[in-house]
Amino acid sequence: MTDIFISADSLITPFGIGSDLAFQQIISGKSAVKKHSNPALSQNDFYASLIEEKEEWFDGLNLGESFTRLEKLIILCLHNLISDENIQLTDKTLVVLSSTKGNISVLENPDSKFSNERALLTSLTSKIEDYFNLKNKIQIVSNACISGSLAIEFAKRLLQSGKYEDAVVIGADEISKFILSGFESFQAVSDSVCKPFDKDRNGINLGEAIAAVYLVKIPTRNSVKILGCGTFNDANHISGPSRTGEGLYRSIQKAMENSPVEIDYISAHGTATLYNDEMESIAFHRSGLSEIPANSLKAYFGHTLGSSGILETILGIKSLQKNTLIQSLGFKNQGTAYPVNLIQNPEKKELKTFLKTASGFGGSNIATVFEKVVF
Repeated sequence: MTDIFISADSLITPFGIGSDLAFQQIISGKSAVKKHSNPALSQNDFYASLIEEKEEWFDGLNLGESFTRLEKLIILCLHNLISDENIQLTDKTLVVLSSTKGNISVLENPDSKFSNERALLTSLTSKIEDYFNLKNKIQIVSNACISGSLAIEFAKRLLQSGKYEDAVVIGADEISKFILSGFESFQAVSDSVCKPFDKDRNGINLGEAIAAVYLVKIPTRNSVKILGCGTFNDANHISGPSRTGEGLYRSIQKAMENSPVEIDYISAHGTATLYNDEMESIAFHRSGLSEIPANSLKAYFGHTLGSSGILETILGIKSLQKNTLIQSLGFKNQGTAYPVNLIQNPEKKELKTFLKTASGFGGSNIATVFEKVVF
């Protein structure tokens, strides 16, 4: 089977543009999650991580009024990746979009100049295809909160099929009234910066990020190899995770079968909801991984939905490259049935591998193992 590598990335977060900037900010202990008062999104104050884009970001991109905010950010992220890495988009280049809601915000805005049809993910991808004059249709992955990680695995398998030679995978979601009210209806939104795996956790923060990775068959310096992946749906409940961690446990087992290496640390999903963190702790325990250093990045960026798996993979890769474990912000006291070895301070350590996990509504789960390439 052909080996597949991630060789480059592009990132837009509330910290600004670039993964190096984001890594520097979180290593210094800074969170992009802040208290917001915005009646257009919620009648209540809420904590979230929101991108405040700057006009100069888009200089030279020739973006008119025909693009939504989300489309503009996607184009910017892709443009940065393509130009920085001198990527040639050919008929052998696969492009995959991971998003849970896309342009759904056009449906709730009576003053919107966009038609309701723009809420379709295929309408969004058509705009991106036209802008970059893509040779192939953008493939869409929308499977709740595992979408980003699943999109990477989807692209890897298509590259291994031989149909494509390289791939760009981008994750993008923005916070809307629809999304925020949905999580509020579950009483799952934290009234402060979230606390993954902590005994006092009381829900998630939502967040925005646009994240992209470039997949290739020949590694370059600073590449990581996608070693193995497992994805299982336990169909436990439309919104509640399995009480036994069955789907995530099986996903981890499958990923590890294809990855005969020791795991140096775990980048957990860690939403800071009562049941998700509990489920993850059980899955890690059943997999014999309770002692492995672990973190959640949700207290830095919030839950960025369709981009979360890609965002957190990028920062996991940065950890490998810089041999630095990232602190799991917000954690003080164990709050799950089985202890998780949460990283409580940034730590320099020789790192070669990490495990990325994610779980989502409908019982979806995924686990992926990555390994640093050493020349």
